[in-house]
Amino acid sequence: MSAIAFFKKITIIASSLILVFSLQGCPWVEPHYHFDYEIIITDTPANLEGLNSVYNDYNSDLPYQGSRVGIYFSTDRNSYGSEFDIIARCFDISYHERDDVLNITIPQNAGESMMDRKLIPLITTGFDELGPFTYFEGGGMNYLFYAHNGSEENEFSDFDIQFVYTPRLDWGTYNGQQRLYGPFKADPANSEFDDMYPVISDELGKFLFCSNRENDSFDIYSFDLGQGPLFHDFLSGTSPVEITKESVLSSAGNDKCPSLYGDYLVFASDREGGYGGFDLYYSKYENNAWTDPVNFGSKVNSANDEYRPVMFSFLYFSLMVFSSDRPGGKGGFDLYCVDISDVIEVPEGGHFWGF
Repeated sequence: MSAIAFFKKITIIASSLILVFSLQGCPWVEPHYHFDYEIIITDTPANLEGLNSVYNDYNSDLPYQGSRVGIYFSTDRNSYGSEFDIIARCFDISYHERDDVLNITIPQNAGESMMDRKLIPLITTGFDELGPFTYFEGGGMNYLFYAHNGSEENEFSDFDIQFVYTPRLDWGTYNGQQRLYGPFKADPANSEFDDMYPVISDELGKFLFCSNRENDSFDIYSFDLGQGPLFHDFLSGTSPVEITKESVLSSAGNDKCPSLYGDYLVFASDREGGYGGFDLYYSKYENNAWTDPVNFGSKVNSANDEYRPVMFSFLYFSLMVFSSDRPGGKGGFDLYCVDISDVIEVPEGGHFWGF
C-alpha cells in the first residue's frame, strides 16, 4: 500500500470516529458518573430510615435549615416504649441537577450540638414530652415549646404547654457557659385539659395550639400575642387572654398539630372524608381568614395515621416531614419526607424557621 493510500485510509477512519463521537458523545469528555442516592425525595412519601427506630418516632420540628437540616422529634425508644422524650438529630439534603434527583442522607456520626447536650437533659423527665416547636422572637430570644404531662406533684396529669429560652446569640455560639432558662409553663394557653402543639405566627400576631377543652375531641385555638417588653414574661404571666376557636379549621373530629409555612397552615385531622385515621390537610390565610381545609390526597395520606406535618423549603422545593404508622416502616410511627411543590409553592423569599 502506497503512503498516499495509507493516509487516505487513516483519514477516512478518523472522520468516521469524529462522526460517531459527534452523534453519541465522547466517553472521556462526558463520563457517566454514578451517584449512590440514599433517600430520594419525590411526591411519594419516603421513609427517613436512618432517623427511625422500631419504636414510635414522631412530632418533629426543624430548628435550623440549609444543606444540613436539624430535626427535633419525640420518641419512646429511650424508655423502650414507655414514655416519650424529645431528641435532636439532623439530615443532609442535596439536589443533583443532571439526574434531577433530590436526595436526603442521614449522617451516621453527627452527634448532638453542644447546645442540644444541655437543652435535651433540661426538658427530659420521667413523663412525656411531645410536639417540639422552635421560635425566633423579635426581642432576640430563642424558644423551644413542647407539651408535658407531669404535674408539680410529680404525677401524670393533662398536657400543658411549656417552654425554655435562651438569647439568640448564645444558641449558635455555645462556649460551655450557656444561658438557658426554664422550663416554664405557657400559662395563657393552658387549661385543666390537654393543651398541645403550639405554633406562632408573627405575620398574624397569634399563638396557635390545639386543645380538647370544649369536649373530648381536639380543636385548633389561638390568642393574640402580648405586646409587653418581654415575650416570655407575657407567656408566664397570669393575665387572662381571649382565646378563640378557629372554627374553619376545626371539625366534629380531632384537629391537631398545626404548623405554619408562609400563608399556609398544615395540620392532622381524623374528620370525615379522609383516607384512614388521621390525614394531613392544608389551609391558606387570605382575605383575613383561613380557607376551608383541603386534604393532601392519597399520594400523601394512607389508610393508617399521618401525623404532625412540618414544612420547609430547599431551593425551589416545598417539602414536608410528617410521621405515619403505615405499612413498610420500622415499627410504630416513622418519620417520612415528601415533595409537595405541586400543591404548595415555596413562599416568597423562602422559608426558614428556627435557630
